[in-house]
Formats: sequence, structure tokens, C-alpha cells
Amino acid sequence: MLVAIVVFAISIVGLVAIEGRSVEAQRASGFLREGERVAQDAMAELQSRSFVELISRDFSGVAAPTLPYDETGIDAQTRRRDYRRPPADIGESTDVVGSVRGSFLLFRRVDWVVDPLNQPANPPDPLVDLPLINALVLQVTVLWIDDSNSAMPPPADAIVADLTPEMADPTNAAYLPYVGAVQLRTVRANDTVVTP
Repeated sequence: MLVAIVVFAISIVGLVAIEGRSVEAQRASGFLREGERVAQDAMAELQSRSFVELISRDFSGVAAPTLPYDETGIDAQTRRRDYRRPPADIGESTDVVGSVRGSFLLFRRVDWVVDPLNQPANPPDPLVDLPLINALVLQVTVLWIDDSNSAMPPPADAIVADLTPEMADPTNAAYLPYVGAVQLRTVRANDTVVTP
């Protein structure tokens, strides 16, 4: 009877440990899926812009940006996205059960692909330099604080708005193991029609 109780106690301890890891894995998976959704939404918005618009204005609306450009000059609070935010039929200011405000931080970047022997001016003039730009590289990075791993918990004072893409790169000195990331990149060919 004593041996049976010991075996039962050991098996219960093992099941509890497995259950804890399962909950951590589900939480990490939920953040990853939401991060992918946020990244796909941002990439779809980038791809909906015209080629000329992408080279004519940066993310803050400044005309004639120098390429590549990104969102480093834009306030991080405006680039935050909510966790599990439902479709757009509910106003942004309305709190929704299950969503967590500002859980993700969005970084977008636009770069160009040009012939190194025949480079356009930088910043490019759309009327003159458009035929010299072969393509644009569109990149979206979404970051979050991943608190699902009990072996590497984030510090209590970690803030989503303070995250940078370098913190999610294991080869970078700024790497932090609790920063989760999703990155999407696509190349958009120059699809403009230039009339002679």
C-alpha cells in the first residue's frame, strides 16, 4: 500500500509539471498567432498603397523620404496594437472582453531595390527616378513581451513601448530572451506605368 501511494504521488507531481508546461505553451502559441495576425494586417495595409505613394511619403506623411525609411521617428504609443482585438465593427476606444490593450508593438520599413550602376537620386523624384526603381522591400516586425516561459520571465518593469527589433535578434548584443517577434517581408515589383 505504501509503495502504491509513493508511485501515485510521483505520478501526480509529474502530471502537474506537464500541465504547467502545457499552459505555458498554449499562452506562447496564442501570442504568436496574434502577432502573426497583427503583422498580416499591417502588411496588407502596406501592400494596398500604390508604388508611387510608398516612395513619395514616409509613415509620418513627410514628402520625399530618403530610402530606406521606417517608423523610428514615430511615437511608440501610436504603433501599439491590441491582443485579440475583434474585427473593425467595434470602435477602437471601446473595451472588449478578452482583448489586452497595447500588447504588441509594430515596426514597418520600406527599402528599395535598384541597379547599383544606375541609381536614382535619394530621395527619389517620382517623375524622374521612378523607372530606375526596380522594386520595394516591405517589412513588418511585430514585438511583444513573452511572459509565457517561467524559466526566462521578463522583468516587472518591462514595457512594450520600449522594445526594438534588435531585442528579438539572438545575434544582436541587445537581445532579450523574453521578447517575442514575428517578421514578414515581401518584395513589391515596380508596377507603375510610365507614359513616354
